[in-house]
Amino acid sequence: MKIIKIKECRESRWFKPKQIVYTNDRGGDLRWDYIERTGSAASVIIVPRFRNSGDYLLIRQYRVIFDTYVIGFPAGITDENETVESAALRELQEETGYSGKIRQISPPITINSALVRETACCVLIEIDDDAVPAPQELEDSEEIEVFRIEESKLASFFERATERGDLISAGPWFIHMTDSWLKDCGRSTGK
Repeated sequence: MKIIKIKECRESRWFKPKQIVYTNDRGGDLRWDYIERTGSAASVIIVPRFRNSGDYLLIRQYRVIFDTYVIGFPAGITDENETVESAALRELQEETGYSGKIRQISPPITINSALVRETACCVLIEIDDDAVPAPQELEDSEEIEVFRIEESKLASFFERATERGDLISAGPWFIHMTDSWLKDCGRSTGK
């Protein structure tokens, strides 16, 4: 993919820039600029793990706003009248070719509460270890590679990714960092 130009945008089908004017506890008037997601009731972030091995399923997706690849979890937005569960299973299949069983769904969480007014549900999906992926069903704007990574090899996978210029999304990095810290403390997150 190649960027042709970047232009300023006041509003699109996906977002609206807004400004809140508010008063703080000391009586001062303040302003806060943010972006509000439009056209979707919810977003989903899928954390796919293989049942017995505990391996993670990560994607490497070209993200045009950074003009590089980002290592992350599959994710997407719900279609009109679609449940979080249905959207998570659909997005996992479309982006990776895999299907699985939902094990847990978070309450709505914020992703970047200082800039974007949007919540997402984090959905843990368990995949059979011997599962064979179907072909991906990518949109024209998507360029996605799929990686099955052993938990013990996340650090080296992330290191190789950053060496080639990829960015690491917060979710996989937080999980890796937390798992590493817990192991250093003699605790385990389990599979």
